[in-house]
Amino acid sequence: MTPSTANTPAATLEEEVAKLREFVAILEREQELLTRADIDALMPLIDGKTGIAHTLAALSLERGERLKRTGLAGDRAGMETWLDKSGTEPQRAAWRELLQLAAAARAINETNGKLIGLHAQRNQQAFTALMAAANQVMTYGPDGQQQTGIGGRILGTA
Repeated sequence: MTPSTANTPAATLEEEVAKLREFVAILEREQELLTRADIDALMPLIDGKTGIAHTLAALSLERGERLKRTGLAGDRAGMETWLDKSGTEPQRAAWRELLQLAAAARAINETNGKLIGLHAQRNQQAFTALMAAANQVMTYGPDGQQQTGIGGRILGTA
C-alpha cells in the first residue's frame, strides 16, 4: 500500500484479494476431499477457512467504513462509485479481481454444500438400514428354526 492509498477505501484491496485467493484455494481443496469422501482430512481445513472468513469480513467492514467517511454507501455500489471518481487503474483491477474471486468462492461453496448434502443423505440411508437391521430380532419358530421378525420366541425366553 502506498502512502497515498493508506486512508482510502482501496487501502485493504490488496490484502482482501490475497485472503480471498487463500479462501478459494481452501474451498477447492475442500471440494477435492469431499469428492474423494476423505472426511477426516476435512477437519483441519475448518479452522483455516473460518479464520480467513473472519479476516475477510473484517477487511470488508473496514472498507465499508472508509467509504462511509467519504460520504458514499459502504457497499459494492459505493466502492464502484469511489473507484470511478478517485481510483487508479491498479485499484480498479484489484477490485475486478476481488469480485471474480468472490464469485468463484460462492460457486465452489455452493457445490461443496451440495456434496456435503449428498454425504449426509448417504449417511442417513446407511444409518436407517443399520437401525432396521438391528430391529430385526432373532427368534425361534415352533419348529425350532431361527427366524427374523415377529411370531417366534426370543432366544432365552422359552
